[in-house]
Amino acid sequence: MPARRRVALVTGGGTRVGRAIALDLARHGWQVVAHFHSHRPPRTLLGIRGDLSIPGGPAGLARTFRKRFDRLDLLVNGAALFERRALEDTDAALFDAQMALNARAPLLLTRALLPLLRRAGGSVVNVLDVGGAMVPWRSYSAYGASKAALRAVTEALALELAPTVRVNGVAPGTVLWPESYTAAARRRLARTIPLRRVGAPEDVARTVRFLADSPFVTGATVPVDGGRHLGVAG
Repeated sequence: MPARRRVALVTGGGTRVGRAIALDLARHGWQVVAHFHSHRPPRTLLGIRGDLSIPGGPAGLARTFRKRFDRLDLLVNGAALFERRALEDTDAALFDAQMALNARAPLLLTRALLPLLRRAGGSVVNVLDVGGAMVPWRSYSAYGASKAALRAVTEALALELAPTVRVNGVAPGTVLWPESYTAAARRRLARTIPLRRVGAPEDVARTVRFLADSPFVTGATVPVDGGRHLGVAG
């Protein structure tokens, strides 16, 4: 590995937005390690399997990472559980599962990798969601609570880890459709977005790189949603 090549660890790097972030960083010269649980990343990336939803999962991933690398320039906490449930169907198990992976794991993984981040003067980018982190969504109370918690973690760690390590968040809106959405539902939702269209995972990836390369930005949450967090388009 070239001495000056920066190292990034992307959790959830085998699927959806996490995969796009990992591939984008690799295309721009980063040495990328893609964590995965069930969806393997492309063969062009170094993959590490781990279950971040269990209490010891983040520490285990950090141990495996440290066997290969002695520095970390960028940690992207992208692994997440996304589930829509009406309140009547939301129980303690669902709430705890959302919080464990979406909020607890990023905090514990950042703690476990903090010596490497400090050594490199690196940064952390947490993948939030407009839903929960910025505005409420109907039937996503548990998921929204976990993303609101992750935004609070992002801001608290930005204060605590400054000035050596920067911590920011990116909040995607609609950049990938759930499979259950019909064509008509997609058209209706797109009309509510001020930019009148949906985005793409690559929009999120570009924002992650922007935050990684912005040395005077910390504690920020950047929405990548076409203005959806502003409310329904007129």
